[in-house]
Amino acid sequence: MPNPIPLGVFGYPAGHILSPVLHNGAAEALGVDYHYLAYEVRPEQIGEAVRGAQSMGFRGLTITIPHKVAVTEFVDEMSEDVRLMGAVNTLVFEEDGRIVGHNTDGIGWLRFVEETTGEYPKGKRCLVLGAGGAARAIAVKIAQCGAEHLEIRNRTAEKAAELARFVEESIPGAKASSGGLENLQEAAAGCGLIVNTTSQGMWGDAEREAASPIPEDAIPESAICSDAVYIPPDTAFLKAAERRGAKTVRGTGWLVYQGAASWKLWTGTDMPTDLVMQKLLDALDKRIKGED
Repeated sequence: MPNPIPLGVFGYPAGHILSPVLHNGAAEALGVDYHYLAYEVRPEQIGEAVRGAQSMGFRGLTITIPHKVAVTEFVDEMSEDVRLMGAVNTLVFEEDGRIVGHNTDGIGWLRFVEETTGEYPKGKRCLVLGAGGAARAIAVKIAQCGAEHLEIRNRTAEKAAELARFVEESIPGAKASSGGLENLQEAAAGCGLIVNTTSQGMWGDAEREAASPIPEDAIPESAICSDAVYIPPDTAFLKAAERRGAKTVRGTGWLVYQGAASWKLWTGTDMPTDLVMQKLLDALDKRIKGED
């Protein structure tokens, strides 16, 4: 019996990573012979680890923190999304020996927003909270979709300004502005889409978990509210949005759908996202209860 085709994720640390739940769940459901493991790779070892995986017959890799920028040095080709986002989250080892870097963060988020809400950022005023790698991926996709205007707010206003300038310079026709985390009521007024990419609401710290990144009364009733935080699945921000009557988009969906886009690149098949989503929710529930 042939050995399973290896896949994996490189991160540091790696003990918390949940992507094996997604990809092994997909392989089991589809009856295909892939096996996906998490590997703890130190920053100084990333190049050697990538070359080692290629020589061992890996089909591809997920790349996560802290390697998403550094790994760009070790690819032969990169997708347009990588060039715009400045980071790789997926490697494909092609049969001809090329290592191709992709970034599925933006497209995974966008597909889940569309599937969940039936809506699209085009023509909307949009507010992104945060200015890190996740914010950049989402800001690029929002601008590419033809949003009317993009407002980026961050604790460090200078980082928000840098991202806003990058979006305007990189995406033809994009309009973006920025600021700190003050006056969010004014920033959110008239917004059709609000995305949180900060750590506010994340499990692990009671005060942080209870906090929404934006005041509840600042959330427009007609807005779509999306959270990058996926543990817990229903964050303080999303609960506040629901009370306001807004549409909500969980971070768990983003995690699954960016993984589904990577899975498609590696295998050419569609991930059974509903089944994989349930496996992820079960794993998160166990983690929160301390059972994993």
